Amino acid sequence: MLYNYPMTSTTHTDSQDQDGLYPIRHVCAETGVTDVTLRAWERRYGLVRPMRTPKGHRLYSAGDIARIKRILELLDQGIPVSQVHRVLNDEPTPATQEDTVASPSRETPGPGVPPHTTDPIVETLYRAVTGLNVTELDRSYSRLVMRFGWKGVHASAFLEVYHHLREASRQSAEGEVHLAIFAAWATASLADQLRTALRACEGPSCPFLVLGGGHQQVGGLLLQLACARKGLKTKPLFDAMSPEGLEILVRRLGAPAVIIHASSQLKRSPELPRIESILKQSGPPCFLAGSAAPELAQMAHGREVEVLPRPPLEAARHLTQRLTPQGNAGP
Repeated sequence: MLYNYPMTSTTHTDSQDQDGLYPIRHVCAETGVTDVTLRAWERRYGLVRPMRTPKGHRLYSAGDIARIKRILELLDQGIPVSQVHRVLNDEPTPATQEDTVASPSRETPGPGVPPHTTDPIVETLYRAVTGLNVTELDRSYSRLVMRFGWKGVHASAFLEVYHHLREASRQSAEGEVHLAIFAAWATASLADQLRTALRACEGPSCPFLVLGGGHQQVGGLLLQLACARKGLKTKPLFDAMSPEGLEILVRRLGAPAVIIHASSQLKRSPELPRIESILKQSGPPCFLAGSAAPELAQMAHGREVEVLPRPPLEAARHLTQRLTPQGNAGP
């Protein structure tokens, strides 16, 4: 099922059927579900996540409407509303013929080959970035999420664009510009989605340290958002703190674990001594993510340390299985 999390964007307007989006009154008329119920499904259970206009009005895609109709079918079958989310997550996303034809290829482009020659999702994002058009980038991203689903965009294509731009930034000044445009947009968009997604999470928060500035935050934000979409609540932190400060935070939050995302740049960062001190301190387990994770795991540590899988969505699945009641309950 298509399930997109909301993104506040200046490209959306309050008009009906803007870019295939519909206001809540249209959805109520088509599905028979009241606006009060739709809002409750969103706030209490995270069943539907409409997009938002700059004024905060909800806009629903055709995929959202199809999801609402599927929810009604499940409720008619006697499934409690509290269990509907799990049932929906276990169902495969229906693929149309158009999606099959345009489904992303996972080939790795050869040297000098632009990434957009192998993946239509990558092509759309890459073209918007290199055109220096943030408005078009935001619009294209929203449409891709509605068409392919959030996971379909972020499982590989989103990071493929990021990695290619990062490599290109090392080769030319123009590449630096492209990376800066993408990173500024991506961090703002992911942070906005994360704030909304965390409102639907329950249970204690895990401190999540995202180390590094600028584009180095993209991977950490994506991992946090993937965790929140699976119900794992985190406390975003963008600066390393002292072991004593972290201990206070862990105790106040009742945190079952600490998560650290760090790029390879960490070894040249003044934050490294604090991270070393945190790892040496006893406490709840520490999960390490990002390119610096293997090196951090080799440092002396006084707590359980585990390196997460490199792909953010796979890492989020692992964390959810380890740290949430749903994951501990088994299949």
